[in-house]
Amino acid sequence: MWAGIKREGRGSDLGLLVSDEARPAAAVFTTNALNGAHIAVCREHLERSGGLVRAIVVNSGNANCATGERGIENARRTAAAVAERLGCPTEQVLPISTGAIGAHLPMDKILAALPELCEALSPDSAAEFARAIMTTDTHPKVESAEFGAGRATGIAKGAGMIHPDMATMLGFLLTDFAVPAAELPALTRRVVDRSFHRISIDGDTSPNDTVVLWSGGAAGSSGIEELATHLEEVAGRLCRQVAADGEGASRLMTIEVRGAASEAEAAKVGRVIATSPLVKTAVAGRDPNWGRILSAAGRAGVAIDVQKAKVWIGAERVYEDGDPYPEREQEAWRHLNENREVVLGIDLGVGDGRADVWTCDMTADYVRINADYRT
Repeated sequence: MWAGIKREGRGSDLGLLVSDEARPAAAVFTTNALNGAHIAVCREHLERSGGLVRAIVVNSGNANCATGERGIENARRTAAAVAERLGCPTEQVLPISTGAIGAHLPMDKILAALPELCEALSPDSAAEFARAIMTTDTHPKVESAEFGAGRATGIAKGAGMIHPDMATMLGFLLTDFAVPAAELPALTRRVVDRSFHRISIDGDTSPNDTVVLWSGGAAGSSGIEELATHLEEVAGRLCRQVAADGEGASRLMTIEVRGAASEAEAAKVGRVIATSPLVKTAVAGRDPNWGRILSAAGRAGVAIDVQKAKVWIGAERVYEDGDPYPEREQEAWRHLNENREVVLGIDLGVGDGRADVWTCDMTADYVRINADYRT
């Protein structure tokens, strides 16, 4: 719903997720030294509640970050107001904020809107929640998968200030499978590492980054390995949506890294390539400049055998075993020019490690959007 946090006409700005009873949850937060006020409150609430969560309330349009003790107190007041409406302990509510840094929450507007928000709860309102948490996103981001007797649903927001240094955005992964509370933190970190840690838009990490994994119990239990696989699938699809919706982006880029010494090193190379302004602007200009890909991999600080390395754009290997193939660049250009989703790849030639990383090109519109963000 629109509570008046954003200027009128800029869309919904307050969303609420509620469970029928308190259920186990775990979260991963930003590693930025600057933290939004909700980070401290959510950590505190998860510890005090033993990881049991009844509700998550999110406002957009205001990050409640760099707002001192008053900001922390406002996050607590928001959680307490939701808890009072639901009849649950305050520590079972996670209050989360996203938006511009450096302004206090308009608490009078938030508190006035919460009764209507609680009354409007519906099992079919995932898309509305996704719209309410948007900032510069162009569309709501929701993914879901059914498996066995249950399902997993993911909701995310993010289009800028996105980089893999934790979760890089707000993400909510919900499953009706029961997961023991003790196993949730490790499962959350695993899923985040193989999904949200592998997207980048601009190399900037938000001080409010949060991903929550919330487990239900309606569908009984599922093996952790099977559940992890499906959660990674849902989270991965969300990540592709986030990368494709990058501010000013015209191309979704999948960076395929193969032949690394380990999966971790492959992911590291992918992140370096994904954050290279030279690579991203080359794609924006439809230039199959494979030398920028190889050079970025070479500075990643991991093992690479340049004489065995291979670089491809789309299906075309434009560099292979120490030799360039300029005659293949026309097909590489066609791939960049004709497809909304493009592939850049490199084989490091040293092992079996592999990883995919998702990003987008960088256009002049990125500069315009961020230059005008607050004005």
